Amino acid sequence: MMLAFLVDQAQQLACQLFQAVWKKLGSKRSLWEKIKYLFYGFKFDSMENIFRALLYGFERKYPVILEDPPPS
Repeated sequence: MMLAFLVDQAQQLACQLFQAVWKKLGSKRSLWEKIKYLFYGFKFDSMENIFRALLYGFERKYPVILEDPPPS
């Protein structure tokens, strides 16, 4: 848990992308709510991609169904 806080503090101080997203969204609470939404709803390869999606926007696609529906 402490590692998560350390990473958060390092990002606040050193990551320009994190700072730009934070400034755009206006509050840290809003930032973390949006990150959580993207994290649970979409597949990303990195936190950088999540930050870029929040800063520049993203396009939603229809969900991919992984199995056939039951016969009717």
